[in-house]
Amino acid sequence: MNVHDFLMALATIAPPAGRGDYAFRKPEGGAHGYVQFIHHSTRELIIHRLWTLQPGQGSGSHILRILCELVDEHGVELRLKTLPFGRKPHPMSRDQLVKWYQRHGFEGTHKKMTRKPCIIAKDSALSS
Repeated sequence: MNVHDFLMALATIAPPAGRGDYAFRKPEGGAHGYVQFIHHSTRELIIHRLWTLQPGQGSGSHILRILCELVDEHGVELRLKTLPFGRKPHPMSRDQLVKWYQRHGFEGTHKKMTRKPCIIAKDSALSS
């Protein structure tokens, strides 16, 4: 399991939109938002950007939960640098972004945050 497998699984949920972007579509139409990756290695991806079309509505958390489930499943590490972008005023400050990512299992500071994959417990035939 690696980045290639992760990206293939992600593409079934969030179709590629070009430039390394993946679009998280809403069932009713439109998009929750997008994520853009930089490929770092076969085991690591850098989140270059993650943005939503309607900040503050839970779409970013929805996207990040899906990403975290997939990286756990595929054994991929995520890295990022927290930088607000887009039109000012930004919906979240750098400190708020750090805390938001920490709630999703990322560790580190605004300059470098990392989320190692969590080990998913498999059902064991030995359990009674």
